[in-house]
Amino acid sequence: MSPRRGESWSIAERTTRWFAINTAVVAQVIAVVAAYFVRASVHRELATLVHEELDEVAIACRWDAAGGFDAGRRAEFDELVQVLQGQHGSNAMGWRLWDAVSGDVLADFGAKALLSPDTPSPTVLETTRASDHKLWTCSTRLQDGYIVGLVIDGSAQIDRLNNFVWLSLALALVTGLITFLGGKLLINRAVDYMRQIAERMRELRTAQNPEPLVNAPDEIKAIHEALSALMASIHTEQERTRLLTAGLAHELGSPLQNLIGETEVALMSDKSPEEYRTVLESHLDELRDIGHAIGNLMTLVSIDESATPHDLERFDLAGEAEVRLRRERAHALRRGIELDVAKDGDLGLVGDREALWLVVSNLVANAIDYTPRGGRVRLSMEGSPASVVVVVDDSGPGIAEDQREKIFEPFYRGPTTRGRRAGYGLGLSIAKAAVRSQGGTIAVERSPLGGARFRVELPRARVLSEPLAV
Repeated sequence: MSPRRGESWSIAERTTRWFAINTAVVAQVIAVVAAYFVRASVHRELATLVHEELDEVAIACRWDAAGGFDAGRRAEFDELVQVLQGQHGSNAMGWRLWDAVSGDVLADFGAKALLSPDTPSPTVLETTRASDHKLWTCSTRLQDGYIVGLVIDGSAQIDRLNNFVWLSLALALVTGLITFLGGKLLINRAVDYMRQIAERMRELRTAQNPEPLVNAPDEIKAIHEALSALMASIHTEQERTRLLTAGLAHELGSPLQNLIGETEVALMSDKSPEEYRTVLESHLDELRDIGHAIGNLMTLVSIDESATPHDLERFDLAGEAEVRLRRERAHALRRGIELDVAKDGDLGLVGDREALWLVVSNLVANAIDYTPRGGRVRLSMEGSPASVVVVVDDSGPGIAEDQREKIFEPFYRGPTTRGRRAGYGLGLSIAKAAVRSQGGTIAVERSPLGGARFRVELPRARVLSEPLAV
């Protein structure tokens, strides 16, 4: 019965009830069917026994019709009956002999208590069963004008049959009970695994790596893994949303405050065209920073490792550098920094064009930001048969070894140095996420120019990697 709309119900309770009913029905059906076939077999056994004994008597008693049923023949028949009874000691036999012409009873032999005036009857030539299901009767005509009848007590076989029936029912009940208890235990165990899965999913609200299920069947583990992956994906999306919100405040707050402050100062008094031009150029720099920050944020929320080959592009990193380095060159020029670009070999890639270019752009922009005026930044790109290597060197202060892993964390703020901004914002964390999405690696080293060296190795085509974690 299906639950009513809104009704609370339990899988364990419903399944246990259904299992109990079906187990009981199946056990009883098996017992009844087995008893039916065994009973039929016992009946055939007794009927066969009756006919076999009568056939033996018919073969043994080949008397001369002229001799009559005298004392000698009576003794001979009585001896034959005793021999047959000895062969089947568990079944008492009662024999009756009639005159085939007159129908008179000539004599009774064997277990006479089984014989009544009309049992067996000389007219019965087929096997019959008495009302108590224990007596089988039959009669047959001998060659010499005699009719012999036989009654067999089948109590031994019937008692064994009844014992078998009761034993079968008992075994069916015991087997059904054991099966029911085993099924109930299995159902409860499965439901307990489901409760564990529910508890693990609740744990995922605060922890992304819940404890694994112990000794669970493969099917339950598969469900747990699928749900864990789903929850991890939800956590990733929540983290991206959090980063997007925090990034808007972090990346856009400072340039917007600068724009507001400079504009307010410019409006406080009349200025010459050159002074206004200087303010506008400063505004343009801030607006470019805002545009770059928005590009970073858009890339952060769009990087997707599950993209299909149809979502990827084939592009040349050298061509991208020719077109897209204009902002970085202008930025370096304003800061009095020399920006060198070197390209060697085939720089073709298949991947997320915008995300991978943002790796190069962010690394170059960071190098310019952290290089003092009059310094040098060098971008080198080299193609090999399997990968493209991008190296960004600067002559800045460099990055201490104990900071080289932390700088890839979003909004990480390392030790401050006079004359440069503190913290790396989202640029390096996005670069690492994009590189991992492509299946590549990114590392920080000491540069021959004296500052930091960022080395990125990208496979020619995007490969599967671990789930994205910014």
